[in-house]
Amino acid sequence: MHVAAHVLIVGERAKDLTEARKLAEKAIEDGSALEKLSLLVEAQGGDVSYVNDVSKFERAKIVEEVPSPRGGFISQVHARSVGEAAVALGAGRAKKGDPIDHAVGFIIRKKVGDSIQKGDPLFEIHANDKAKLVEVRDAVLSAFQFSDESVAPLPLFYE
Repeated sequence: MHVAAHVLIVGERAKDLTEARKLAEKAIEDGSALEKLSLLVEAQGGDVSYVNDVSKFERAKIVEEVPSPRGGFISQVHARSVGEAAVALGAGRAKKGDPIDHAVGFIIRKKVGDSIQKGDPLFEIHANDKAKLVEVRDAVLSAFQFSDESVAPLPLFYE
């Protein structure tokens, strides 16, 4: 919602975040946001039926939740390491022409500044190949840095 509000301000549809948030919420409630998404998908040559039926999307065969190895606060997440692991999993290309498996990837459950207990869900791996899942698990886990002291969350927008 925060991103949508900023887009409305940049597009001069709203004066401030309060007004922009109300406009975005109204668009979701009245269905006009979904209608606009359908138009965008259609304009790109996509199959609009996926907008209204997300169950049509392919799902990964294997889903593994990875727990936090310790408690504390998330102080850093090295995005490059996560991105490289996603490519190794098949979610991206290392070179032009490499196939992409649209069903695989990660769901990151904690972000910089979040408090976490040992064993809490840290991220999920969605994979279609057990060997690739094993290959990327430690790489993504090592992308997370922890602190015993509280850490300020990263801003969603830099002014």
